[in-house]
Amino acid sequence: MHFSLKLIGEGKTYKEVQKIIGCSAKIISNALKWRAKPETRGRKRKTTIKMERRITRMAKAQPMISSRMIKDSLELPVSTVTVRRHLCEANLFTRIPRKVPLLKKRHVQKRLQFAKEHINWPKEKWRNILWTDESKVVLFGSKGPPPYPLSRSPAVPHIKNQKHTPGTTLH
Repeated sequence: MHFSLKLIGEGKTYKEVQKIIGCSAKIISNALKWRAKPETRGRKRKTTIKMERRITRMAKAQPMISSRMIKDSLELPVSTVTVRRHLCEANLFTRIPRKVPLLKKRHVQKRLQFAKEHINWPKEKWRNILWTDESKVVLFGSKGPPPYPLSRSPAVPHIKNQKHTPGTTLH
């Protein structure tokens, strides 16, 4: 069918294309109709392609900017929800920055000193170090609230308090 569309584009009539390809004029006309209408569903978009590019560009340039600030600075005639929806379509999702302690000059100097002192350590020595900033290790106790509601009634007699130990009876 693409060949027939090309021939029609060159100025040939349906009858001429029909003889060249060997199909009916109705098939050629249907192919032209099918190509001419792009499929559109739903409400017409309020944002133009140019607006969407500007939203994306601004969000990439300033990752911590809010949707309201983008809308106000670009003077867009759409809601902040529309701006957020477009950012999600552009794979720019909301992120909350991690809270980290502020490093003072003293902390930076101590870290640098530690690095210089331990620069020649072999890998075997580094394997014996427990890096506490990587994962939380809980040997006993709780990792958070239990997955079930706690009851204070005597109907729940057992609560586990240590790993791999039988439950203890509450009185």
